[in-house]
Amino acid sequence: MNETEDNLVTLEERIGYTFVDKALLKRALTAPSYRATHGLCLHSDNQRFEFLGDAVLGLLAAEHVYQKYDQHAEGMLTIQRSHLASGRALAISARAIGLGSYMRIGLSDETTGGTDKEKLLVDGMEAIFGAAWCDGGLPAVSQIFRTILERHLDDTPANHWENNPKGYLQAICQHRAWTASPVYQTADTTGPDHEPFYTVRVSVEGGYEATGTGRSKRTAEADAARHLLGILSMHNID
Repeated sequence: MNETEDNLVTLEERIGYTFVDKALLKRALTAPSYRATHGLCLHSDNQRFEFLGDAVLGLLAAEHVYQKYDQHAEGMLTIQRSHLASGRALAISARAIGLGSYMRIGLSDETTGGTDKEKLLVDGMEAIFGAAWCDGGLPAVSQIFRTILERHLDDTPANHWENNPKGYLQAICQHRAWTASPVYQTADTTGPDHEPFYTVRVSVEGGYEATGTGRSKRTAEADAARHLLGILSMHNID
């Protein structure tokens, strides 16, 4: 076994899956910059695996949140799935297993952040899932998903939007393609200039609206968003 193969064995231990075809894993670790620098053929880098892996991750994340959060409606499931398969989540997992040290990169990446570039790591993670799908199908990618993503991110609480009602409301609007929502308007300002008290109204498509108050506009907006989230929940919009 040569040094490269030995490194692959170590990586396989970290992702929880042993490839039957090692060439697939090697290609998943090959950035486009490496191909360009070394004059390799178009299909020698990980871009096609990245494309496939993105879809595979979406499926695995959807299955995971569907099973775990059995009391959640579609909107919250969509948010949880997006969180679990996000670039930030993949980068965290990639750094946790030291993926950067296994990536093969070329000059353009070496001069712009090297193997710790977030996009490089995210692309590499997606490519590994794509390569594993080609190597072992659903059992292979499911094993990697359990080993990597659940280990490092599964402790994220179901209510991770609890302290960010404006973010949650924005996510719901994006999910429902309410492109012009939400809209925040200052309805009233009272109190002395040095200590104002704001009332803010927030509205979304469908005629749903609510008001909130606070010592700052930001606090009032968050309060309004929280009240509107309650109204939307009553109408099973989440």
